Amino acid sequence: MPERQSAEPVSESKSAEGGVGREGRKAAQGAAARGAGDAEVGAAAGARAGAGGGKAGKGGEGGGEWEVRHLLIASIKRNPYQPRREFDEASLIRLEESIRQTGLMQPIVVRPGRMEGTWELVAGERRWRAANGAGLAYIPAVVRELTDAQSAEWSLIENVQREDLNPIERAGAFRMLQEQFGLTQAQVAERVGVDRTTVANVSRLMELEEPIRQMISMGKLSGGHGRALLAAPPGSARVTLARRAATESWSVRQLERAAAGLSRGEGEAAKPSAEAEARAASREALAKGLGAHLGTKVRIVTDRTGKRGHLVVEFYGLDHFDGLLAKMGYGG
Repeated sequence: MPERQSAEPVSESKSAEGGVGREGRKAAQGAAARGAGDAEVGAAAGARAGAGGGKAGKGGEGGGEWEVRHLLIASIKRNPYQPRREFDEASLIRLEESIRQTGLMQPIVVRPGRMEGTWELVAGERRWRAANGAGLAYIPAVVRELTDAQSAEWSLIENVQREDLNPIERAGAFRMLQEQFGLTQAQVAERVGVDRTTVANVSRLMELEEPIRQMISMGKLSGGHGRALLAAPPGSARVTLARRAATESWSVRQLERAAAGLSRGEGEAAKPSAEAEARAASREALAKGLGAHLGTKVRIVTDRTGKRGHLVVEFYGLDHFDGLLAKMGYGG
């Protein structure tokens, strides 16, 4: 496992017998006070070098203390305030394989659970899921004493900073911080690092009907489409309009015009034609088949005629990108 070194070690990693491991000391040196992220990685390396279950070290983060320990994965429960609901399966499988080969570089963050000997996840659910899938019994974790509000805030900020949330997950998280923990839009904006108008606009997506929220979560419509639909009167006509926009791959501007017309009472949104629905089903099946062949997420987006559009193939690293090119028969 790669080791990060510094001139000033933060702690020593002790074995189960109480002795200090040479490799534990060496690896823990990476936890110099250069920020919480570097400290967690270095201390996690020390924890791996020592025995499972032991304390790896302490350091500073925002004036407080943190410690890295090896915790039993089965003792860790999911964060009930986790805003993220969708996890890409192909990406998780790749992370599982990486953990099997090289171990887990960065620890997760937990807080003590309600029952003795249990822990509640705060940040790092993707790593926790992948480590569990890779068959690890123990996982390095930063242990923090946090309130419910702090736990929700940390989980949201981690995902927002990494842009891991889809628009509906983000809207739900903003709304939860306001309704459940009594924060104003300005306070949410300050904590997350966005402006207040962004919080207000994103939060309003939760006013959309459930079928529309599902279409946005699945990527059939964007957050911009959702904001355009807010201009239309709520109800079945708005849901029908959203379905048509998704089926016919409307732009946000097209949907804005249609929503404005519906708001003015210019007739109900027309249902997608049978031909348009057949084209959409064919595109979706083709995208799934191509995605299964390449081992990644694939989207096919066309204009209203279905004759022009673009193909989106996702990759999650340079090695993955090279692998995709090879599967496409491109040798460089």
